[in-house]
Amino acid sequence: MVARRLANVRRFNDLILFRVREILLVSSPFDHFILQEDGSLTERIFREFDEFSLSAVPRFTHAPNGQEALETLQDRDRRFDLVLVMTSLADFDVIDFGRRVKGKFPELPVVLLSLDQRDPGDLRARLDPAVVDGVFVWTGDSKILLAIIKYVEDRQNVEHDVAVGNVRVILMIEDSPRYYSEFLRVLYTRLMALAQSLYSEGQTDLYRLMYMRSRPKLVHATSFEEGQRLFRKYRPNLYAVISDVRIPREGRLDPTAGLDFAREARAADPHLPILLQSAETEHRSEAETLEAAFADKNSSTLQGDLNAFLTERLGFGDFVFRERPNGPVVERARDLLELEQKLETVSRESLLYHAQQNHFSLWLMARSEFELSEELRPLTEKDFPDEEAIRTFMIAALREGRESTHSGIVADFHPDRVAHDHFSRIGTGNLGGKARGIAFLNKMLAEKEWAVSGLPVLLPKTVVLTTDAFDSFLKSHDLSEFGQQEEDEEKIVRRFAACPLSAELEHALHVIVDQLEGPLAVRSSSMLEDSLHQPFAGIYSTLMIPNNDPDFRNRFEDLDQAVKRVFASTFSKNAKSYLKSTGRRVEEEKMAVIVQELVGRQRGSRYYPSFSGVAQSYNYYPMGPQKPREGVALVALGLGRYIVEGGLSLRFCPKHPQVLPQFANPARFADASQGDFLALDMETGKRLAGQDLDSTVQRFPLREAERDGALLPLASVYSAGDDQIRDDLSLPGPRVITFNNILKYRAIPLAEAVERVLEMVEKGLGGPAEVEFACEMGDWAKSGRGSGAGPLLYLLQLRPLQVADATSDLSVDGFRRGDLLCVSQSSLGHGVSSEIRDIVYVRRDSWESGHNRAVAGEIAVMNASLNDRDRRFLLIGPGRWGSADPHLGIPVQWSQISGARLMVEASPAGYQVDPSQGTHFFHNITSLGIGYLTVPPGADEGRGDEAFVDWEWLDAQPAAEETMHVRRLSLASPLTVVLDGRAGSAVVGPCRAVKMSSVDRTAVAVAP
Repeated sequence: MVARRLANVRRFNDLILFRVREILLVSSPFDHFILQEDGSLTERIFREFDEFSLSAVPRFTHAPNGQEALETLQDRDRRFDLVLVMTSLADFDVIDFGRRVKGKFPELPVVLLSLDQRDPGDLRARLDPAVVDGVFVWTGDSKILLAIIKYVEDRQNVEHDVAVGNVRVILMIEDSPRYYSEFLRVLYTRLMALAQSLYSEGQTDLYRLMYMRSRPKLVHATSFEEGQRLFRKYRPNLYAVISDVRIPREGRLDPTAGLDFAREARAADPHLPILLQSAETEHRSEAETLEAAFADKNSSTLQGDLNAFLTERLGFGDFVFRERPNGPVVERARDLLELEQKLETVSRESLLYHAQQNHFSLWLMARSEFELSEELRPLTEKDFPDEEAIRTFMIAALREGRESTHSGIVADFHPDRVAHDHFSRIGTGNLGGKARGIAFLNKMLAEKEWAVSGLPVLLPKTVVLTTDAFDSFLKSHDLSEFGQQEEDEEKIVRRFAACPLSAELEHALHVIVDQLEGPLAVRSSSMLEDSLHQPFAGIYSTLMIPNNDPDFRNRFEDLDQAVKRVFASTFSKNAKSYLKSTGRRVEEEKMAVIVQELVGRQRGSRYYPSFSGVAQSYNYYPMGPQKPREGVALVALGLGRYIVEGGLSLRFCPKHPQVLPQFANPARFADASQGDFLALDMETGKRLAGQDLDSTVQRFPLREAERDGALLPLASVYSAGDDQIRDDLSLPGPRVITFNNILKYRAIPLAEAVERVLEMVEKGLGGPAEVEFACEMGDWAKSGRGSGAGPLLYLLQLRPLQVADATSDLSVDGFRRGDLLCVSQSSLGHGVSSEIRDIVYVRRDSWESGHNRAVAGEIAVMNASLNDRDRRFLLIGPGRWGSADPHLGIPVQWSQISGARLMVEASPAGYQVDPSQGTHFFHNITSLGIGYLTVPPGADEGRGDEAFVDWEWLDAQPAAEETMHVRRLSLASPLTVVLDGRAGSAVVGPCRAVKMSSVDRTAVAVAP
C-alpha cells in the first residue's frame, strides 16, 4: 500500500494542469469600483487564496470597455487564462462580446458576472454555451471570485484529472445563476477549508499540495439531459449529486425532473449521497423516501443545510458517531488516527449504523484516501461473521492506511503523532546532512516496503530539530560570536547549557520524552555533515540518554541538555580545525539535531542492539576473492560507536560472507576478536538529570553479554588444545565474536540484506555509499528457535563515500628501491603531491602501546606549531590512526593532526591491527583526499620487504624537534608522493630520487 500511495503522490503532481493565473476583467469603471470596494481587487483575491494557503494567486488586469479588452487580448506579450465580463458594457452587448472573444480565442474561458442579485433570467435565456462558459451573480462576497476561478479550472481539468488521478466528482444540477452562484461559493469554500484542515493535521507541504490537487472536482449541469450525460460520463467517480427539483427537461422547466433524476441515481448507486433542493417544501417527504437530504430554497438556513450535507453526508468535517439517523452525538474523530482510536471503544450500535450507511468510506474519500475508501465501500455486514469482526477489520485497515500515508515522508511535527510518524521535523529550516541521508533512506524503504528473505529492514522513529532552532537559539542568547572566539570547550558547553530553549521547542521536547518510550540517541546533523567532500564524520556530538527516570522533569532535562550539547559541539576545537582544513568558516555552519529511538532492548541494566555495523559499497582493502566494488561490512556486538571509533570488529564482504581471509588462523582470530562491547547504562538515567551525559555509554566485558543471552547468535569458543574455533557456547574457553551463526549458518540473511541495501543506496546516491545499521535479534537470541519477537534490521545513517577518481595514468613502477622512503601495496588516494617538507613519526625505540595517549598529545603540539607556519606534513605511526581504543592505535582527534597531508600506518613486528575502514576518522581522511598508506607490521627497507618504511633513514636524519615518543624532521627539499588509485599502491621519496619522467605531471595532487 505504501508504494501505491507514493505512486499516487506522483500522479497527483500531474493534476490541475490548467491554472488561472491571469484574468482580464472587462467592466465599466463604476462596476470595477463596486468590485474593489475600498481596496485592490488583486489584494482581495489574495486574501481569499491566503486563507487557504493557496499559491499562484491570479492577477487582474482591468479593461474599461469591450474594445479595449479585445485590443489587450491581441497583445502578444500577454496571455490570459480567463475573461471575466460584467453584464453592462457601454460599447458591446455582452453576448456579442463573448462571441468576438471566442471567435479569436476559442479555448479561452469567458464568464459573465452580474451585479443584479435578482435572477438574470433574460440573460440566461440568451446564453449560448459555445460563447459563454457561465454566468454568476455578485453578492458582495469576494469568495465568489474564488469560486469562479476554481469552477473554470475544474471545467478544464476534470476529464484529465479523473483519468490520471482517479479523483472524485460532485455533480450539481441547477439552472438559476443566483442559486448556483451561492452553492458554488459555499462548496468551494468548504473544499478548500477541508484541504487546509488536512494540512494542519500534520501533513507535509507535499501532501497538502496532494490534497489540494486531488480534492473532488465540481461539474455543473443546467438541465436534466446534461445532468444525465455527466452522470454517465463520471459514474465510477461520482461522489455526490446536488440537484434542484425543478429543472429544465426537453427545453421546458419540469417541476419534478430533479426527483426523477434522483430516482435514477439512487437505482444506480444505493449509497450515493444526494441533496435535493426546492422552494416547494412538499418535496421533502419524497426526498426522504429516496434517502436524500433536502434543503428549502426559501429557508434562511439554506447555506446551513448545504453545510450540514457536506459535513454529515460527505465527511467534510469531523467523523460524527451516532447510533441512528439524527441521533445524539456519541463520539467525534478529527482524523484517521482518532477514528482508529474511537473505533476501539465506540458502541456496537454506532459501528453497525455507520458501516451500513457507508459513512466510513465517504469520510475517507473526502480526504483523498481513495484506495482505503474503495476497499471499504463494497463490503457489507454479510461479509463479516459479527460486528466485532467489522470493528477489527476497520481498525486494521485504518492503521495500515494511516501508517502508509506517513511512511516515506518528512512529516511536520504534531504532538498527537510523534509515536506514529516515522520521520518528522520541528521547524522549517534545513534538515542537515545526516538527517537528509536518513530521510532519503526513509523514502527508499517506503517505496519498496523492504524485507529480505523475511528479515524486515526498517528505520527507527526519528524527529529532527531543523537549523532554524539553532539559529534562533544563538540569536536569542548572543552565542554566535562567543562560540567562534572562545577556545575553552568546557566554557562553551557550560554557557550553552545555561541558556533556555524557546518555549515552543521546550514543549516539543516534552512531547518527545513523553511519547517516545525507551532510550534516545541525540545526534548532530549539521549543514555540511555527511556531504561527499566534507563528511564531518564523528566531528560533532552524539549523545545517548536512557529516558527512564521516574521523574518526567529529569527525563526532559536530559534531552534538553543533550540538544544544547549538540549545538555547542558546532564550536568545538575539533570542528573548528576540520572546518579550517576544508576552507570553511565556522559562521557558515548551521546545526540541526536528530532525536532517534535507540535500536536494541534492555538486558539487565544495559540497553544495546544484538549487533551494529557499517557497510560500504566500496572495499578499500579487498582480500582473497573479494573485489573493491563488491563492498564490505564491519559488524560488532553492541552499539555501533564501537566500530566507528575504531574498535575491533569483524569484516566481511556481502558477496562472500563465509570467506574471512584475515582470520584464517584460529589463534589469530581469537587474538583479534572483539573483547568487550559498548552499551547504554540504564542505571545512569535515574541520576543524570542533565549532568555528565558522556557517562551513559559504558564498556562491558563479553561475559556480561553472555549473561544477557546476547552472545548466542554471534559468538564461538576458541579451543586452544587443538587450535580450533567451536560453535558451541556450552564449551569452556575464550569467547570469540565470529558471527558464525549469522554468516555461516544464516540464522538471518544479513549478508543478503546488506548487499541489497548497498545496491539500493548506491543507485540512489549515484555513487559509492556508506550505511550504518543495527540489528536486534529479538527472542532468537534467547531461544535459538526464532520464537516470539523476530529479528529486525534497522538502517541508522547514510552518507556518500569518497572514492579516488583514478582516471589519470599513473604508475609507481620504475623507481629505484634505495631512493624511496616508503612503499605501500595498500594505499588510498590518487595523484601526485610535492608539497610536504616535514615528517612527524612515532619513535620505535621508545614506543609501547600503553604510551599511545601520550603520543597523541605530543603529536598535537607539533601539529599546532606546523599549522601556525602553514606547513603540511607526513605522519607515520603504529596501529590505527584515530582509534578510540588506545590499544589499537594512536587515539588522535582531528584537531590534533589537522596539518597532515599523508598518513602511514606502520606498526612494529607483532603489533597486528587490521587497517582502518568504516571509522568516522577514516571516512574524513579519505573524503578530504589525504593519502593513507598501510605497511605490514615490522616491514623495513633493510629487510628487503616488498612494502616498507625506511626506518634507518628516518632515524639517521637530524631532528628539528623531538619529544619522548615523537620526532619531527624538516627537509630542505620536499617529498614527492605518487599514489596509484587503480592498483592501490604508493611510493614516497625525496624529489631528487623520484624519476618524474615516469609520472603524469597533469595528475591531480593528493593534498588540497
